Amino acid sequence: MKQEIAICWLRRDLRLIDNTALFHALKSGYKVLIVFIFDTNILDKLPSPKDARVTFIFEVLQAIDEELKKHGSSLYVAHGTPEDCFKKITSAFQVKEVHANHDYEPYAIERDAGISKMLQQQNIGFLSYKDQVIFEKSEVMKADGTPYTVYTPYSNIWKQRFAAHPPVDYPSEKLLSHLISHEPFHFPTLAEMGFDKVSSIPLQPQIDENIIRDYEKTRNIPGIEGTSRLSPYLRFGIVSTRQMVKLAQRLNGQWLNELIWREFFMMILFHFPHVLNHS
Repeated sequence: MKQEIAICWLRRDLRLIDNTALFHALKSGYKVLIVFIFDTNILDKLPSPKDARVTFIFEVLQAIDEELKKHGSSLYVAHGTPEDCFKKITSAFQVKEVHANHDYEPYAIERDAGISKMLQQQNIGFLSYKDQVIFEKSEVMKADGTPYTVYTPYSNIWKQRFAAHPPVDYPSEKLLSHLISHEPFHFPTLAEMGFDKVSSIPLQPQIDENIIRDYEKTRNIPGIEGTSRLSPYLRFGIVSTRQMVKLAQRLNGQWLNELIWREFFMMILFHFPHVLNHS
């Protein structure tokens, strides 16, 4: 009889540290398989095989796989549509639950609804968590229950809520003993997926507290490394938003405002998805 397992499906949360979905999967009572899908619904729309984002994600996943091997496990990397990939996964494994973190873009919402329905038909639970942001969707709203469309009042309420309800950490890195034990899975190459390897940014950000502390003074001066350059690492979840907000709160209020702006945009995107077509 196949071993009953839970899956943690990585998307925009490519890390083993302070990962909400991974934490809950590892606490589920099942051994956990970590999965990433190179989604052809997205990849097939990219204009060039020389895409630095694909190389970056590929190399980050390789690093995660190497870390998992230290724990006797392996990253399951699939290439195809999420629907086809999950059909293969649920045929190969006795999956009881799939854990994932919320994604707020229109395609992602539609994708997750479809996968959740498909899994439900197989009596597999689909559990999704807040992880990309501190406050999401409708957690910071006007008094009349409508979403903010202006940043400053949103930011003021965000800060009030943060002071009253600071986020908790999810130390998933301390629970990796609950991973499934498995020989290394096949890891599709970039060439197999139709992409070329190109130069990319470092896999982990160099977080310089001095740069963050002086952020507003140096960010617009040419030739000076005056920004934290964390945007791609936040976008793909290489670093924890919770940890970055705590760092910003300690070091620099202006940088905290920029992190809040990121959440404001995600809130706008959730309530007014048509903005993607005008950005």
